[in-house]
Amino acid sequence: MFNACLRLPWATLCAVMVLFASCGRDPHRAAGPQGDRPNVVLIVMDTTRADRCSLYGYEKPTTPTLSALAAEGVSFRNAWTPSPWTGPAHGSLFTGLRPEHHGFLCGRMRPYLRAMPTLAGWFREAGYATGCFSNNAFVSSEYGLEQGFDHVSRDFEDLRRPYPSAIATHRSALDWVRRTVDEDRNFFLFVNDIEPHAPYVPPEEFESAFMPPGISLEMRAHGRGLTHLALARHLIRTAPLAPSTIRVLSHLYDAEVATLDHEIGVLLGGLRRMGLLDHTIFVVAGDHGENFGEHGLVDHQGSLHRSVLHVPLVIRYLPRFAPGTVREEIVRLEDVPPTLLDLCGLEIPMGLDGESLLGPLGGRLARSAYLPVEFLLERLSADETAGRDMSIMNHEIRAAHDGRWHYILHGTGAQELYDLATDPRETRNLAASNLDEVRRLGALLPVLPGAAETPSALPPR
Repeated sequence: MFNACLRLPWATLCAVMVLFASCGRDPHRAAGPQGDRPNVVLIVMDTTRADRCSLYGYEKPTTPTLSALAAEGVSFRNAWTPSPWTGPAHGSLFTGLRPEHHGFLCGRMRPYLRAMPTLAGWFREAGYATGCFSNNAFVSSEYGLEQGFDHVSRDFEDLRRPYPSAIATHRSALDWVRRTVDEDRNFFLFVNDIEPHAPYVPPEEFESAFMPPGISLEMRAHGRGLTHLALARHLIRTAPLAPSTIRVLSHLYDAEVATLDHEIGVLLGGLRRMGLLDHTIFVVAGDHGENFGEHGLVDHQGSLHRSVLHVPLVIRYLPRFAPGTVREEIVRLEDVPPTLLDLCGLEIPMGLDGESLLGPLGGRLARSAYLPVEFLLERLSADETAGRDMSIMNHEIRAAHDGRWHYILHGTGAQELYDLATDPRETRNLAASNLDEVRRLGALLPVLPGAAETPSALPPR
């Protein structure tokens, strides 16, 4: 099963690298002040699904900061990630390539991404100071995602840091910004905030605000103690979670989204007080979402449903986006790198999968892929055997979304097709009754390394 992950085809890799090399960038270009070029801040709200943000109509007030940010910029209501977990999603966010092209598909990083140009590298070549503040171990040198950053703060390594970790991380990030500004340099700041990733342990004031009455302290404590591995045990059926427990997890998750939203507001306020905000492109994006009982699933493994692919995306930059702009068209995380380069007047490399969001938005297609995450399967393989069903997480999944239809093809041959215009929660699988849409979108699925060009599970004409 893992053979498709072991390497990108050499011809494909060489073609990608030639396209990047053709851009004519000088890696030894000296850094220096950039005059009127804007600064850039890119924040990832790890594991944040769009439909749990009040900005996108959720009934609970989870994201007042995002709503205020969108009122001063543009919100993209239909932003999709190419992967349901952190590593491949960040690979796309940093390269403008989909996972099947940058090579980060499984749990272990292959060497290809380390050799590819990245967003941080492009900004560094243009004279920007580049800083990475990561609360997720996948955003690290081990996985090639620190490439291009001058300054790296591996906050995830400090296991004693107080929670929420965003507090200390944002404080450190603002200190780095001050030092950079004192050096008369523009900056590209990237922050990964791990909240609201499992385990969900929001501060008490947020937990109380989002926990409905009638839920005992014991149930709340049990929910707070469930780790990412415990959620995976639900998926493989060795320790299924009761529906009541999943509901508690859902409330704790909402509280964590609100917690992070508050801390993003603190970071925004710091930039505003320094007089930098109006000269800064400020971007907030989710890298993937989370399941809470949809399709019998929790966590975000083994799924390419809307609940894990539809993410928030907001950009504030007054010179280019009118306050309160709302865009409904499909956009993708891989569109973020060319957009930031475009906004800063920098050259967009050839060969990217993403396209600048400053151009026409119509007609884009969101493609996504999932391959088994090796390290997680290895941990679970040592778990108890009773009731185990590894098939949920141990097969390839590919999907394509055209703005209305969302088609999912499993390596097992199972197919799902949802009409998001009438069924945004994806409760009615229409694959059997809409074979023309199945064939059309099946031909548009991403082709993974080692996979056949034509989906084998498609029904005959």
